[in-house]
Amino acid sequence: MGIRLKLSALTFTLILSATCVSSLSQQALPDLLITKIWIGDKNNTPMAPRAGEALYVCATVKNVGNAVAEGFYVQPYFGGSPLAAGGPGKLEGGGAQDWASGPVVVGPGIYEVRWVLNPDRKIAEANYGNNEISMIVVIEAGSPSEALLQPVGGLVGLAVIALIVLAVGLISRRYLLGRRKSQLDKHDTPKK
Repeated sequence: MGIRLKLSALTFTLILSATCVSSLSQQALPDLLITKIWIGDKNNTPMAPRAGEALYVCATVKNVGNAVAEGFYVQPYFGGSPLAAGGPGKLEGGGAQDWASGPVVVGPGIYEVRWVLNPDRKIAEANYGNNEISMIVVIEAGSPSEALLQPVGGLVGLAVIALIVLAVGLISRRYLLGRRKSQLDKHDTPKK
C-alpha cells in the first residue's frame, strides 16, 4: 500500500512563489539611507537660518546596500511644499553623496524639512523603510524690528495677548476714571 500525493496547480504555484521570493531576498540589492539633513548656504555649509536670507535644504545620502543604486531620485520638502527634485542619482554600495535644493527664502517661523529617497520606487531596494527623514527648523527674525513683529504661538502667545489686552484695559479705565473725576471736580467747585 503506497502513499498517494496529489498536487494541484495551486500547490505548485505556492511552491514556485516561495522559491522566487527566497531567491529574490538573497539577491544583492542597494539600500538608500539619508544619514544627515541640514540647512546650508549655497556651498552646503551648515548655517543658522534667518528670515529673508537664501537657504538651501541639504542631505547626505548613503547606499548601505551591497549593489549599485542607479536611476534614483530625491525629493525634498520645505514647510510642506515640494522643492526641486534631484536625480537621477548613482551610488555604489557603501558610497555617499550630498544633495541640496534651493534657494528658499522665508519669513520667521517654524518649518518642517523632509527628504524622501526613491519616492516612486523605480529601483528595487533591500529596505524602503529608511527612505524618509524630517526635522523641524526655526527661522529667526533677521533684524531687531523683525524680532518684535515675530509671531509668538501656542499658549505663550495666547498668554502674551491676554496680558496686553488686560494692561490696555486697565490703563484705559484708569485714564477714563481720572478724567471723569477731574470733570466732576470742575463742575462741583463753587464759583467766586
